[in-house]
Amino acid sequence: MTREQILLELQQVYQKRQEENLRIYEMRVAEASEKIPGLGQLMTRRHAMVMGTIRAGILNAGRNHEAQQSLPSLMADMNRQIKEKLVSGGYPEDYLQPVYTCPLCKDEGYVFDPSRRMCTCLNQELNRRLLEEAGLSGDQQTFENFNSELFSEEPEGASGVTQRQMADLIRKTCETFADTFPDTPHLNLLLMGHSGLGKTYLLRSIAHRTAQRGFQPTYTSAYHLLELARKGYMENSSAPLAPLMEAPLLLIDDLGTEPLMQNITVTQLFNLLNERQLRGLHTVISTNLTMSELKERYTERIASRLMDTSCWRRVSFIGSDIRPRLKRS
Repeated sequence: MTREQILLELQQVYQKRQEENLRIYEMRVAEASEKIPGLGQLMTRRHAMVMGTIRAGILNAGRNHEAQQSLPSLMADMNRQIKEKLVSGGYPEDYLQPVYTCPLCKDEGYVFDPSRRMCTCLNQELNRRLLEEAGLSGDQQTFENFNSELFSEEPEGASGVTQRQMADLIRKTCETFADTFPDTPHLNLLLMGHSGLGKTYLLRSIAHRTAQRGFQPTYTSAYHLLELARKGYMENSSAPLAPLMEAPLLLIDDLGTEPLMQNITVTQLFNLLNERQLRGLHTVISTNLTMSELKERYTERIASRLMDTSCWRRVSFIGSDIRPRLKRS
């Protein structure tokens, strides 16, 4: 399901929510009016007063200043009477206030302050569904939860750079990519390094942040990518890979761990990367392989795409596996 389809579905949810809350309000009005003498007449008079003032304002083009100026005091007096009747009848004084699930947007999903923007409630639900669509619902691997203290402070090699310093730098690189998408410094990212260095964590963090910003990430493992490629090959159809081919942001995790099928894996992966690059679509890949191993496994054609610095930024993870320290913590 695309972002637009998810948003359309949510708009229908909000419409039903408005209808249900209106039904609850009308049920309360009918119930209280039946039990409290005179309340129904007051409610009818208040409604007629509001509608009459609006109608007069339209017909007279704002010339009836006296009626418009007196409306607030008349409404306040009528509201006071309604509240008094509710309390005397054993109801809360706000019992007949309009019913809204979200008072901020009044269940419309958008607020105007002054320009139209998505309400927090709709934005949060859209983000949740985008992550659910990407298979990341409930996942806690986010930039906010990133813990650099898990990485060693021992210098790595002659450079003197520590694993922790490098991890912080890489996190900032990935966060910048997510925060600036789709106008990123580089079109694509290639996260490279041994297992247990945080590549998958940051890949998923990118997915979370872009979803929080209202974009739709498409996350897949290399194994699942192979399954789709094999299905397309067997069916002689491009349909299985179409969602990955067309995704505005595609994240492929653990490239190189999937079984290698020369006529399927290599050919389809090249077509996928090449087509996405031609369309200017963003791709992020994590892999345990070195560049020479990528070249050996996937051929020169694919390696040359990944080595193209005009489109790809290679990010190299260093140090030792942090998973033992993660378990201890």
